Amino acid sequence: MNRLVKGDKVRLISGKFKSKEGVILSIDRKSNTAIVEGVNKVKRHEKPSQKNNNKGGVTTKEAPIALNKLALIVDKAKNGISKVTFKINKEGKKVRVSKKTKAELKGTSKK
Repeated sequence: MNRLVKGDKVRLISGKFKSKEGVILSIDRKSNTAIVEGVNKVKRHEKPSQKNNNKGGVTTKEAPIALNKLALIVDKAKNGISKVTFKINKEGKKVRVSKKTKAELKGTSKK
């Protein structure tokens, strides 16, 4: 089980984009990186191709960010970024829990 999952709202806590917020679009566990919506945009020069891009040209897309620079947003009203811990619930499944609010988080996977 992982502390951050696709669809989580996160805030960057260090680096060039510190204090920016976005939603995780995808996660690469091998390289410990995530792509966050609207953050770390880069321009790429693409050749014309029949598959993806008929015209080619310069496109803008999000680049990966290290997972250790991301903090989960739990409560927007209280400036609520929080660390994540795990516990076993009554059904015997492992779930993510916010350390700050002690609340069970959505997007948990099976045991």
